[in-house]
Amino acid sequence: MRILIIGGSNSLLKGGYVHGLAQALQGHAEAEIIQVSVGATTSLAAIGRLHETFTGAPVDFILYEYGINDAGHFAPRAGGAESWLMCFHLLLKTAAQLYPTAMFVPLVLAQQAHFPATVPLPFYDAQLAAYRALGLDFIDVRAWMSALFLGRAPDWMYMDPAHYAAPHATSIIGALVARHLLKLRQHPVPPLSAALERLLAHSPHARLEAMYVRAANLQQFTSGPVERIQSGNRLMQLECLRMLPGSRLQLNSAAFPLAVFLKSDTGHQCMQLELSTPEGMYFNACVATRHADTETLPFIYSNIPLPLLWGNSLLMRYGASQLTLSVPAQQAGPLAGFDCYMPGQAGAPNHLDLVGLLMLVQP
Repeated sequence: MRILIIGGSNSLLKGGYVHGLAQALQGHAEAEIIQVSVGATTSLAAIGRLHETFTGAPVDFILYEYGINDAGHFAPRAGGAESWLMCFHLLLKTAAQLYPTAMFVPLVLAQQAHFPATVPLPFYDAQLAAYRALGLDFIDVRAWMSALFLGRAPDWMYMDPAHYAAPHATSIIGALVARHLLKLRQHPVPPLSAALERLLAHSPHARLEAMYVRAANLQQFTSGPVERIQSGNRLMQLECLRMLPGSRLQLNSAAFPLAVFLKSDTGHQCMQLELSTPEGMYFNACVATRHADTETLPFIYSNIPLPLLWGNSLLMRYGASQLTLSVPAQQAGPLAGFDCYMPGQAGAPNHLDLVGLLMLVQP
């Protein structure tokens, strides 16, 4: 069986539940695990990764693990569950277009503070309701673990407030996931194409269309010192447009840029972003582009959801837009930023490694 994993940092941990899954499947099924997860970001990142890594080969299962990530970014915001639902439906549409025959299986994890299933959690309830509405067969690790350990997480369960890292925990989760996938192999549930039909019939975002534009296709809209570069690590290979001070990207489009995808490193400080629509929306700010995790990692692949730079919700009218991104030599004026982004190092050279844009159109 071929298993595509799109998730956050819990899906990437060395010795994490994915390792436990591979071990548990040994002797039961020949499994190929395809890893396209990205830590420290939201489900929007999965849309870009699905496009960037698609080869045309089908997969049997798509394991989706972004619950903790999305809860961290969306739950604290007013209307956060509604913003998450839009992101999830966009992701599901993308996955169904690329992998229509795959079974899509959400994996529901929980932060340490949310371990007891008896604690009311409206955001998690909204996620489970969304999965049920689409007929998805999800694995509720939070409920299973809470029942097993009587609502109290053992001391060895978590490495930190958001990561299951102890071998005991990851082996249990891996075995739980393996058992579930083996059951689905014997008794398949409707594939992604069926979930897409339900989504198109009932989702408030059914008419919203997403288009992911890679860096190579954006170069024609740039000017100034811009070069195409390749960058990567053991998890991913990225093609980026490195925009240096004095460079600019100008894009007039019938679609709206929901998120800027970038590869952030210690050479990032900020970009000047100007965005307007014919209806009168206007935003102009210097935006932080250095991800906080670059303190400890060489680079971070992430994205900045643009509407969250000026508000708490992603729900808005998506239509035509004018976008300008430019790279100043140094920060000038106040700095706007998304959750995980921080001011750059004073005096450090500035650049922007642009990976892509997620564009939306709402007929």
